[in-house]
Amino acid sequence: MIDAGGDRRALQVSTWRGDQRIAVLSPAPERPGPGIDTVAAEVHALRLAGFRRVLTGALHQAELGPFLANGFEEHERLHLLRHELLVIPDAPEAVRLRRGWRRDQPAVLDIDHRAFDAFWALDRRGLDDAVRATPVSRFRVSTDGRGPITGYAVTGRAADRGYLQRLAVDPAHHRAGIGRALVADCLTWLRRSGARAAVVNTQERNAGALALYRDCGFVPEPAGLTVLTLDLGGEPDPSWPPHP
Repeated sequence: MIDAGGDRRALQVSTWRGDQRIAVLSPAPERPGPGIDTVAAEVHALRLAGFRRVLTGALHQAELGPFLANGFEEHERLHLLRHELLVIPDAPEAVRLRRGWRRDQPAVLDIDHRAFDAFWALDRRGLDDAVRATPVSRFRVSTDGRGPITGYAVTGRAADRGYLQRLAVDPAHHRAGIGRALVADCLTWLRRSGARAAVVNTQERNAGALALYRDCGFVPEPAGLTVLTLDLGGEPDPSWPPHP
């Protein structure tokens, strides 16, 4: 959190996957959104600090204005979907789920890197951040019955809102009901723990994930989310954008 005073506290700043050249700039939760001057001041500070590029978090349509006014451009659009938790999808009985432990992280991150492209793939810190993003969270993994992990999900709850923070299935185990079992487990836990609705986002080009969530009862919101980017100058980064 930026504590330099004024409404710069309306912004959160971190690095992208620990890369000290790329900053991630996001509106702070439960604070008034930043204005144009606030974003401009933070961008200036990041440029002076030596950052070469800035990404935003996934922004709602109403949050885009101050960033676009400062030269940010669209990087990617995401679907945003909502589930009212009234009807929970049936889960395949053959899929085995258990609590995820820290010792499971290497296997989980391996699956994550094979399930997502380079831009969205998590590292250890990113996985920890997903688990800690909400006051209450749940980390679950699926197994094939012989031990190896085949998928995982991180679910969070803040007050009465649930968040399906992360879900990935080993590409070698697609179409085995694992994704549906993980989603059903997430939604069941959220409803039992007091959530009244759940949300999830996914890349617009990830047709498989969108189909899974819709089949499990999620409904697309009228407006999705957008990730923006801003080049701060400096030497070109040959690894950007980090798509395969």
